[in-house]
Amino acid sequence: MAVLDTNVLVNYYFEEIAKIPHGSYHEEAIADYIESIANEHELNYYRDEMHNIVVYKEASIGYEDHAPLMLEAHMDMVNEKNNESSHDFDNDPLALYVEDGFLHAKGTTLGADDGYGVCYMLAILTDNTLKHPPLECVFTVQEEVGLCGALAFDASVLKAKRMIGLDSETEGETCTSSSGGNDLLITKPIRGEDNDSPVYVIEVTGLLGGHSGECIDKGRGNANKIAARVLYHLLKGGKDIRLIEITGGLKNNAIPRECSVAFASSSSFEDLYEMIQSYETDIKKELEISDPNLSITIHEEECDVCICAEDSEAVISIMYLAQNGMIEKSQAIEGLTTVSLNMGVVRTDDDCITIDYSIRSPLQSIREELSLQLELIASIYNAYVEVSNDYPGWDYDPDSQLRAQFKEFYLSYTGQVLKEVATHGGLETGAFKGKIPELDIITMGPNMADIHTPDERLDIESFVKTYQLLVSFIETL
Repeated sequence: MAVLDTNVLVNYYFEEIAKIPHGSYHEEAIADYIESIANEHELNYYRDEMHNIVVYKEASIGYEDHAPLMLEAHMDMVNEKNNESSHDFDNDPLALYVEDGFLHAKGTTLGADDGYGVCYMLAILTDNTLKHPPLECVFTVQEEVGLCGALAFDASVLKAKRMIGLDSETEGETCTSSSGGNDLLITKPIRGEDNDSPVYVIEVTGLLGGHSGECIDKGRGNANKIAARVLYHLLKGGKDIRLIEITGGLKNNAIPRECSVAFASSSSFEDLYEMIQSYETDIKKELEISDPNLSITIHEEECDVCICAEDSEAVISIMYLAQNGMIEKSQAIEGLTTVSLNMGVVRTDDDCITIDYSIRSPLQSIREELSLQLELIASIYNAYVEVSNDYPGWDYDPDSQLRAQFKEFYLSYTGQVLKEVATHGGLETGAFKGKIPELDIITMGPNMADIHTPDERLDIESFVKTYQLLVSFIETL
């Protein structure tokens, strides 16, 4: 039974896609649904092997000579649920419910990111009362796991040089730029040896962390860098440190909140404890605003093997020297971070230690420079670097005609000034801008909250109102 008023077309489509499992890497069924709608309404479409799909709609009467317009959203959603939930994301429909004017899914993510954009395009494609230029509605896959669908998309099937991105979460805002980025993996081969010295474990905990795009400028502590700092100072203080294992961070695009380092040393627990307490006092003072709950502890363990001293010192030196955090802010957009690095994950394998970075900048030349700097540091210590997952940025265009049109329209339609925002995160808009350099882009969306969590919710009134805004604006194009 529907919980939304399905006489409203966008509500109807949200109810329908909520019945179809569509987590990242599992978008085939929702692509089948979109294809079936295209066939039912005799609309041409293109679908690739990844299940990206474009549905074309001819211009309405009187708009035949207008320039085509691209609309874009991703089909995949983040599958997260509460511990007590028995929901099966591969088979079960979402259990929708309404509370205080917001749409939720019981115990799980809602998929409003980016289900709202999918529903907007389906409603536009199937409503023949609307006035619009030729439309190219692009539905992509695997956005939530690295913009994979957009990056692999064959843009030659598109003619539009104007784009409205439908992957935003605040009504009354439009995005003006996004960052490009790449992953970089430093690998240091290691040699093991027998150990008969005491073994200790340093734990860095209590940090706030956050997304490395949204939060990198907030001065928050990086647990991997803090651990490296402590280890380096122990070495400088004359302590012998032979690493056993480093485990820090969960994802390279998340500022690591915790890091654990096991090592062998002939030093006494009391000496190490006293030195680490001193380092903790200094670092807690430095981070008293951003990370007031920082804790650095040490305890004893046992292990009869370790990494040799030379390789241990090399790993510690690489981690200590390698840059991390915000590097530059924009000179054009106040408050926008434009260059950053995040030492997100450090892991120990049988024969190597890896350091996994996320590097961000809208300019490829800067990303390449940062990668070369890390490569140079790595080479000094006989480590090597692999760069992967490069994705383009969308740089700010002060002369965007589409944005100027939207700002003027928004003021006349709502009586309010459109808010322009920018992000240091990577967006599909950047991927398409990289493929079509002349693409003129705006974004829009309804009010949502707590996306990517089981508390995700969509403002129903805003959902409908923003759709009406979208179709009214398209009518002016």
